[in-house]
Amino acid sequence: MKSLFLGVAILALAGCAASRQEVVEQLGQQYIGQNVDQMVVSLGPPASTFRMNSGEMSYIWQLTSETNFAAESDRYGIAGRAKTNFCKVSVITTPAGIVTQLRTEDASGTGGIIGALGVDIRGSVCARHLGLMPRRS
Repeated sequence: MKSLFLGVAILALAGCAASRQEVVEQLGQQYIGQNVDQMVVSLGPPASTFRMNSGEMSYIWQLTSETNFAAESDRYGIAGRAKTNFCKVSVITTPAGIVTQLRTEDASGTGGIIGALGVDIRGSVCARHLGLMPRRS
């Protein structure tokens, strides 16, 4: 009975936020081909910029990070661990400032056995921060 309840709960929670791939697709549709100024208006100033030899520019936004703590106790004492999940958005622009490439460095908040099996219950950190929902086909 517990496993049935757990399965239903997983299915109910799955898809609450977009996956990493969906974040890249949605942000790419919104910003690729646009001037990087549109991203600055939406996301604020980038954390870093770099001018490449080609004249192209690289921009990185550090949007958010989350640190989750877990502690367990046994007869030997208490042991704990911390894991930080983050959201970074990186773009490359032409010398004129037009976004040509977009990628994210993103981590899911799903861990444990469920996360190891590739099930992403919580969605990506970027999706939750940006309020991006999965697209239903």
